[in-house]
Amino acid sequence: MEAIGSGGPVERAVSQRVVVIGSINVDEVVGVAELPAPGETVLGRERATGLGGKGANQAVAAAVAGAGAGDSGGRVALVGAVGADERGAMALEQLAEYGVDTSMVARLDGIASGRALVILSDAGENEIIVIGGANQAFDAGALSRDTLCDAAVMVVQGEVAPSVNRAALRLAAELGVRAVVNLAPVQDLGEELAHADPLVVNEIEAAQLLEAGAELTGLQDVTDAAPRLRSLARSVLVTLGASGAVLITADAIDHVCAPRPDRVRDTTGAGDALVGVLAAALAQGFEVRAAVERAVRAASLSVTEVGAAASYRAFRGRLR
Repeated sequence: MEAIGSGGPVERAVSQRVVVIGSINVDEVVGVAELPAPGETVLGRERATGLGGKGANQAVAAAVAGAGAGDSGGRVALVGAVGADERGAMALEQLAEYGVDTSMVARLDGIASGRALVILSDAGENEIIVIGGANQAFDAGALSRDTLCDAAVMVVQGEVAPSVNRAALRLAAELGVRAVVNLAPVQDLGEELAHADPLVVNEIEAAQLLEAGAELTGLQDVTDAAPRLRSLARSVLVTLGASGAVLITADAIDHVCAPRPDRVRDTTGAGDALVGVLAAALAQGFEVRAAVERAVRAASLSVTEVGAAASYRAFRGRLR
């Protein structure tokens, strides 16, 4: 493989391929009547164990949404790492079942696969603890021009090292690949953040990217902060949960409302549903406003089912 930055211009065929670079976890979900307060002990019940991690979730969402419609096999690829353990094998098997290409996922000896401990209340609220494992051992040396040579859209998020995401963004800029950057959690990507189109953050993450002490708590706050957020990237999408999202481009600020779900069972993975479906729509040639509308609808549907990737069956075949 060629190293990042080597060689001359690359001729790229028209593609609808989405390449997600990011984390892969196994989620262990415990149900409770209500989320515990600090210091409080509550009785829980085992709910489920399944695929998780923002990278894996977003890849599955893109695949379920139909990235590369008409040729689903391998049209969404995931780049990341798992341990050479039972959890890693389970994650790769489940990704393959969704049609995600895992040929660029490394299996690392001597380190555990990533995992997340999810506490889920009967009201659908959650608290999550992530243990990075192999995700934190994944480094930029695994990336090359081959990683993105046939991609239309690349997706990165904050659950792998900032050095990986900075290298991926430089590579995407070099190859002319559109970069969707989900800074969850927020990390310093330096000048490479300017390549994001869009940068996707929630209200808390958007505030963290502004000056110290900034606070954004709703549509009006985000709208007021739009000029400052606009300076961070080519475009910005601030998600507002049940209130939808605000799309900030060079010449417009658009509020995209979210449809009201029939029920709310679990909000875990809703943000990843939005990012994955957004990437798939952009890769298929949707205009950005239409892509955001599609993504917000998918997120709203995802909360009607339990789980992260498992909940995306709620929007399969319902986004056309």
